[in-house]
Amino acid sequence: MQLSRRTMLTSMAAMAIVPSWSFAAEPPRILLAYYSYTGNTRSVAEKLRAHVGAQLFEIRMADPYPSDIRKAAERSRYELETGTLPALLGDPPDVSDYDLILVGGPVWWNTVATPIMSFLERTDFRGRSVGLFATYALTPSHYESNFAAQAHNAFFLPGLMINEFDLANGRAGDAIDSWGIRTGSTGRANTL
Repeated sequence: MQLSRRTMLTSMAAMAIVPSWSFAAEPPRILLAYYSYTGNTRSVAEKLRAHVGAQLFEIRMADPYPSDIRKAAERSRYELETGTLPALLGDPPDVSDYDLILVGGPVWWNTVATPIMSFLERTDFRGRSVGLFATYALTPSHYESNFAAQAHNAFFLPGLMINEFDLANGRAGDAIDSWGIRTGSTGRANTL
């Protein structure tokens, strides 16, 4: 069967306006960066990695906090009050290699933990989609707004806040499932 010139041109025009993402075979590239002091945030990061499939990057400090939680709290409060952020081990990954970046850490003093602040200060998200997740014991009252103020050039998605008691009782998976972060073949994150 021979196609008419009109049919051929119409088909070519239709192909030109169909979004290229509908033919994409590659899944989105996702970076999952996290800092964890007690292991709670690490646990959530590992569950998220299994849920969305991501490259895991642990944010590590050049001079880690002491294991004594009171001393660690004193040091982190001093860092917050003075704006002296801790040095990190190594450089953060190049976010231009990823379509979606998930960044997680504990909530300290009702805000972003200083190791996460160091990571955010050193990272230019260049219009990438960024989703934050955090673990907390008392209240995450200023976490999301402070995170957004420090993450340069990011397109923000809704945050995931998990109470450590829900984590201890095995309910973190439910929170992750209901978070609504989904990735399409465009590499842009969608929320449901």
